[in-house]
Amino acid sequence: MNIYAIEDHKIKCVTLNAGYDYHKEIAEKHLEVGKEYTVLRTYVDSYHTDILIKEIPDIKFNSVFFEDVQKQSKEDNEKHPDYWYYH
Repeated sequence: MNIYAIEDHKIKCVTLNAGYDYHKEIAEKHLEVGKEYTVLRTYVDSYHTDILIKEIPDIKFNSVFFEDVQKQSKEDNEKHPDYWYYH
């Protein structure tokens, strides 16, 4: 998924078998494969990206569990607060 997804970007859970073990445990407890979710905020880091989703706003998920429902524009990518730090 696009790690620079801005608020309200739609993503879909595509796996529960990815990331570190603690990421998997959280995902298995709260996510459903095939279900669409709405991005609240992504936190980009050099090792992985955490995501807050509107449907479960108090838990951070690893981005590896998701894919984009629609592509986000480059202009929207540039609106993300972490974009210019990594470009």
